[in-house]
Amino acid sequence: MKTLIFLPYFGKFNNYFELWLNSCGKNPDFDWLIFSDATLCATLPENVKIIHCTLSELKEKFQKKLDVSLVLKDAYKLCDYKQFYGYLFSEYLQGYDYWGYCDCDLIFGNIRGFLSRNLQDTYDKLFRTGHFSIIRNDPKLNELFFKYGTYKITLTSPVIYGYDESITGYHLGFAGELIENGYTFGDFAEWIADIDFRHYPFYEISNTVSPCIFLYENGRVYRLDKEKNIIKKQERMYVHLQKRKLYVDPDIDPNRFLICPNRFCKYSEEILENEEFWKNAFQEQDKYFDCRLEQKMNCMRDIKRLLHEPHKLSCILYRLRGH
Repeated sequence: MKTLIFLPYFGKFNNYFELWLNSCGKNPDFDWLIFSDATLCATLPENVKIIHCTLSELKEKFQKKLDVSLVLKDAYKLCDYKQFYGYLFSEYLQGYDYWGYCDCDLIFGNIRGFLSRNLQDTYDKLFRTGHFSIIRNDPKLNELFFKYGTYKITLTSPVIYGYDESITGYHLGFAGELIENGYTFGDFAEWIADIDFRHYPFYEISNTVSPCIFLYENGRVYRLDKEKNIIKKQERMYVHLQKRKLYVDPDIDPNRFLICPNRFCKYSEEILENEEFWKNAFQEQDKYFDCRLEQKMNCMRDIKRLLHEPHKLSCILYRLRGH
């Protein structure tokens, strides 16, 4: 069973990109294909390839396959193109059973340790999120979006819609369209350490009870909790570090390191025995996140979405009914 994961990325890669690359290399059952204009000095693992191009060249490539005038002025807008990659990148999928997309603000653990081949073959789409999803390589599935036409709204507007992550809504999300047409979908959010960016300490969105840190060790990611001087270890498929600046310790061992709220640090038993280390990792910081600014930005985004909505009244009534 072969799977190809796409990552179009333009601009400078984050400062822990080599750690991301190394975590990809530890998953030989999966291949990655990167499209980027960045200069890359790192050595690529055997299962990672890169195609050098600009964002405008990629837009031209997409434009040849779609019948609408595309908007793709900045790389962030690529969020709205992810669910169409099976069609837009179809020429790269020969011989692959599945395709997918991911972000690089994460560290992969042992993907196959969670997602067995038998389980993967059970589903047409796995995982809801935009930071990692896997989809069966079926031309009918890849071209299903033409039936709905939502792409004519999302790809001609500069606004971010996030239909790759949504299921229900006034317009069905990617997974919702698949489910409505009889395709199978599995999420398994509990496998993933998706970190809540509104807090300085690491809180998993699927487990907000207590903060934690993470350990990367020989191709596996572990959540570490400390309770009554006992360190508890739980494996995760990957950790997602959205909207977080992280320092990388010099000379870090890429096969064994700790992931803390503000840095990737060298692993040592001494650090894990240090009470001050845990206190700093678990302590909330004042004014770390601006809730009012986030609410204002979300409100502006929703207004812009409505302006580009062709059926404005129906959309408003849908929301007023509590959907």
